[in-house]
Amino acid sequence: MYLNGTISGTETVPVTENMDDHVNISITKGFGYNSTSEGLTLQLRFYRTTFDTAFTFMTFTIAFFGVVGNIATIGKIVRDSKYHTPTFAAIALLVLADFQSVTYFSLIRLTNLMTFWNFSSYIASLDFLSSYFHVCLLSALRYLITVHPLQSRQRLTATAVCLCSLTIWITSCLTVILITLVLKNTGNHEIIRLSINILIPFIVCSIIIMLHVKKIKTLRSSMSLTDQTQRRMNIVVSLTITIFVLYHLSIIVGNTLKLTFVNQQSQVLSFKTSKYISYFHIFIGCLNFSCNPYIIFLSQFI
Repeated sequence: MYLNGTISGTETVPVTENMDDHVNISITKGFGYNSTSEGLTLQLRFYRTTFDTAFTFMTFTIAFFGVVGNIATIGKIVRDSKYHTPTFAAIALLVLADFQSVTYFSLIRLTNLMTFWNFSSYIASLDFLSSYFHVCLLSALRYLITVHPLQSRQRLTATAVCLCSLTIWITSCLTVILITLVLKNTGNHEIIRLSINILIPFIVCSIIIMLHVKKIKTLRSSMSLTDQTQRRMNIVVSLTITIFVLYHLSIIVGNTLKLTFVNQQSQVLSFKTSKYISYFHIFIGCLNFSCNPYIIFLSQFI
């Protein structure tokens, strides 16, 4: 899903793009990417200044805690039989996708991994889409269990959830292939990417919010919703959506900036702006794929 292009301006700038970020503009001088490295050595992209070093350390720290949190969640659910329920199965499958996403995201954004393994972009895009769809699956599952408890107990099982997860992975794979083919056979790449990066978060957020609102209404009508429970539900949904929206806003802004590259002056201005957007995009992206285990855990104590 990554396309390498060169935009002429005051200097030659390699632009690395995929359907999930396209904001990650790597400027050789400004970003400290060592394009003269020999062999297939994995190197950091941000290292030349004190800020770059601190940024890389902080972002890798977030990614590390994301990996640990996701692995710990999966291990706890798999080992403890009392968590072998449809809801916890969906949580485990979500954090599995997040584990893969935060791993690939941090390596692709903070190192030169793509310079010698281009296929990593396809795997990353697959993981990202799968993570989004698994969030929707978890929301749908919680809605069904709350609104239709009797039918859910009869039909919803951990095995059924796993089959839904398998369907999600297959659908995500087919979607990545379809988008890749569309991008290869059309000329308006940036417009298509911008449209995709608006459509996907809109669909995901709409599904989550719609199911959450319906669930709250059902609980209120049944008089079984306490203020504490509603507050916990609202906090979980609000945190998840806020981080997710901020992540995709950075993508949308990056896509929009690329559409403004109409002359040399606008290119220079857009490159400078994109540099700071890229920092934010990488930071919020690692946070987006790392936070779910902690949000779910902390919500139990609110």
